[in-house]
Amino acid sequence: MIKRILKPLEIYILTVAFFFSVSFDRNLNLEDVEESPVKKLLENIHLILDSFTNYEHPLGAIFLIFIIGLIIWGLLGKESRRASDIYGIILSFAWFLELVSMNLLLVSPLKDPVLLLVELVLFVPIVLIGFSWWYWRLNHLSRIGIGKEAITFDKKPTPFSYFAKTASVVVSDTTEHGVCETDVARAIRILNGFVVLDIFGLTLSRAVGLVIT
Repeated sequence: MIKRILKPLEIYILTVAFFFSVSFDRNLNLEDVEESPVKKLLENIHLILDSFTNYEHPLGAIFLIFIIGLIIWGLLGKESRRASDIYGIILSFAWFLELVSMNLLLVSPLKDPVLLLVELVLFVPIVLIGFSWWYWRLNHLSRIGIGKEAITFDKKPTPFSYFAKTASVVVSDTTEHGVCETDVARAIRILNGFVVLDIFGLTLSRAVGLVIT
């Protein structure tokens, strides 16, 4: 019974990241941003994010039904590899827009200087879960006996192994946290490192700005 409940674990984890994306979008109060050309870009991005994260929007309602359907399908013991990949790719697109939003907030005149810091706090779990899923997905074929591992570990990896790979990407690439063996895996690791450093930079810049003001 427990094994059946945990069957759609991948979907559960992605859905946790989705809930953080919903919180990110709900907290993005553009009334706290001064009028500027950048604000127009933020408004357009917000409209796109809202269409996926707001169940009152037709696309949001369809997406919510899609997520529930994936969970039920998994609980029934059915495979849904392609649908799960679509789910992950849609979320990755939303995560990219959220990253762009935070960088735009940094260069925007804000009425509430805490806005960016709150968005950063909500985005950190998204980064950890998002890249963990991508690392895990790269090794999917090797787990079912097709091809070689894209990321190798010194022992059989667990879901936490991929989480640790994401969390430690800036400081190490040892076998303990997995070594990228393919070009795609290396490209994702570089992107992972860039996003983490970008978050550090945004946090530091906003923190310094708060101290100065």
